[in-house]
Amino acid sequence: MAFPDNLDNVAAFKIHPAIGVARLANNNEYYEFFDYEKKRHAGQAQDLKYMSEQNGNHWVMPQAVQFKIFAYNENGQELGELSEEIITNLRLQATWTASVANRKLNNWSGGSTPVVEAHASANSGETKRLEGDNPWRPDNKVWLGNINGNGLFIPPKGGVYRETENNEIPAYGAHEQDNGVLDTTSDGSINVTLEGTELPVVPACVIVAPQQHSPDVNPGDIDTGNNLDFVRTTRNLLSIPEDAELDGEGYAMDLAMMKTINAEYSPGMEVSLRTTDALPNPSNAFYPRGQQNIGENEIRPSYEAGFADYGALTAGLCSTWQTDLNACLNWWTAEFPDKLQFANTPEERFLSRKEFGVEGPQMKNNEDLNAYIDMMGIGRDLENDPFFLYETERDSDDNAPDETPQAPFPLDPPQ
Repeated sequence: MAFPDNLDNVAAFKIHPAIGVARLANNNEYYEFFDYEKKRHAGQAQDLKYMSEQNGNHWVMPQAVQFKIFAYNENGQELGELSEEIITNLRLQATWTASVANRKLNNWSGGSTPVVEAHASANSGETKRLEGDNPWRPDNKVWLGNINGNGLFIPPKGGVYRETENNEIPAYGAHEQDNGVLDTTSDGSINVTLEGTELPVVPACVIVAPQQHSPDVNPGDIDTGNNLDFVRTTRNLLSIPEDAELDGEGYAMDLAMMKTINAEYSPGMEVSLRTTDALPNPSNAFYPRGQQNIGENEIRPSYEAGFADYGALTAGLCSTWQTDLNACLNWWTAEFPDKLQFANTPEERFLSRKEFGVEGPQMKNNEDLNAYIDMMGIGRDLENDPFFLYETERDSDDNAPDETPQAPFPLDPPQ
């Protein structure tokens, strides 16, 4: 007998995807990345919805990530998923743990502003919130996401925490300092404890990033100077052959997710693998390949001692992320395309506009984007052309207020 009937031929477990990207939004409903990937492969891509109605308007939904456990033998070959059914049959008990941090302000303040770090563990049937200490009001909490007892990570809502009611989201160029505004992005580890076995488990990484408004298009589909393929770029960083092959369902999950990450790091959108005080040697943030159950061609960040700290992969990004998006609205094509196509006149319209039925003007204010970005549309690739996307979900009821939010601002974002 062998796996899945017993663990006799299992040398280690790994959590996949090795990097999971959860994406922020203020909608109460969410979708799960791999559920949508499965439907894409089944030919249902254009049936997928990325917005749902909330309070009379269509809002972008956050992207959750389902992490899974896979068994590997001593030769590094995948044996299959350790599903909940198999866990029960083998009389194991899984406890999932998420440990994340936002260290942007800590990085840009030279360490004077505390890191916002959160940890939570959940057993089967449980959902636990990850809450860190507010850097200005320690008795208050900063919500950084939820972890479920089945390995599902759900991001927090978007928006920002502010030191005072008068702190505005900084303009680009003034973002590399503590401006008294903290976003809800983060990064860290996803791990699982398996009671009933002493076999090692290799943790995964979770990135909490801004939402994606062109889900049919990956940066590598464009692969210009401002939209770079993450797999190719990171393989180059880690001296992994560009044509390296990875076999197994777990590695397929890794690649599917990593293809959605942009490897343009000036400063970046999901992660920033450039040198900062928080990440002095970016290549050292990953497990050494070919050692301790890590494949020779495997891309997997590590938060173990001597590698990256929680929050290090996002520490070099703009604080807040709305700052970079606003400064580069025509830059992050794979995340936020500049213009979208319509069947009726005007046939081409800016994505970042407050009114549905007009071509412009484009929003150019950080507070507007912070308040109304969830109402901006979704660009779908209907003609196999990543530069010619159609908006199909926003409608004439989805008009944002004309007024730009002004101080006094709420101290906390939606919960």
